[in-house]
Amino acid sequence: MKRVVSVYLPTWPTDRLRVRARSSKERHERSGSGSALEADEPADNPLVVASTGAQRVITAVDVAAHRLGLHRGIPLAHARAMVPDLTVADADPDADAEGLHRLALWALRYSPMLAVDPPDGLWMDITGASHLLGGERPLLDDLIRRLAGMGVTARAAIAGTPGAANALARFGHRPVSVIDDGLEAVSALPVAALRLGFEMTVELRRLGFETVGDLEATPRAPLAHRFGSLPGRRLDQVFV
Repeated sequence: MKRVVSVYLPTWPTDRLRVRARSSKERHERSGSGSALEADEPADNPLVVASTGAQRVITAVDVAAHRLGLHRGIPLAHARAMVPDLTVADADPDADAEGLHRLALWALRYSPMLAVDPPDGLWMDITGASHLLGGERPLLDDLIRRLAGMGVTARAAIAGTPGAANALARFGHRPVSVIDDGLEAVSALPVAALRLGFEMTVELRRLGFETVGDLEATPRAPLAHRFGSLPGRRLDQVFV
């Protein structure tokens, strides 16, 4: 039976900056040149990443900033008014992507069948390989623990299909999930868990489709007539 891991890194852009800052500090200390951070590295204040340009908006927040009510999409000026001691870094999607690829190379210890899931995740196929780390749950526990030790927040799920694993990692109620049957576990998740895009998700919710189960219980033909093949394809990726 196929077994797929989805790893979700909800604060990857800010985690990457924190990890880089910590590494830089350690290098300074080892060289005896002090522990001052470089100008573009975050201090210990709440940290956000913001888009560049005239109308700057937040594109990522760390845990501390999230707890203070900040989230993606807020204008940076508004965020600064809410949190005066906010640390702001410029968005750098290329650096985030490069860091994600490096993380994928590190994660090859868990499976040679691995790929990045941009912009903030990893895929692994661990079919027949989980026994090397004592089983599926120990594998996930070890992965989450090692990432946390590096300063990277992660959620992960193992399921029989990529869609179910991805939905549970990103929208499930537990940071670590291992399931055999995706139907029951995924049906109660919000329809956004199907990766349909923002506009389609909003339209489906306007029509009364709140959960994955609501959509699965609907005949495919009317869905395809109105929304095309994507909803059916995403449902298949979860349940088949």
